[in-house]
Amino acid sequence: DTREQPKPEEPMDLDPQVRVISEPGGALIFSAAQMHSTVPNTSGRTRFSIDFRTVNLHDVKTKTGAPNIDSEPVGTSLRDFMKGSDLSRMPEDVVALYDDEAAREGVLIYQPGAVAAK
Repeated sequence: DTREQPKPEEPMDLDPQVRVISEPGGALIFSAAQMHSTVPNTSGRTRFSIDFRTVNLHDVKTKTGAPNIDSEPVGTSLRDFMKGSDLSRMPEDVVALYDDEAAREGVLIYQPGAVAAK
């Protein structure tokens, strides 16, 4: 992924480090608003990581989700989210609550091949 990623706005003290190691097949669930990172795998064993991003529709509609304080996004990625039961996209009237006209010039729905080709 070559997209710009959020970064801390000021230096952070990273010690003491907290490294969560789950059992094989385990899952970690946390808010994306929580500062987090990964470290190089030096175990000599293959590690697979699958990232699922979810949103709560009620929180999106009422704008009560966790604040995004460490980046300056334009537009919204809400069009990328699909309902698990029928794979329908986020309703446009909900997306409009967060959309930015300037962002309409960019990619509206993330497609890895399309972004990598630019």
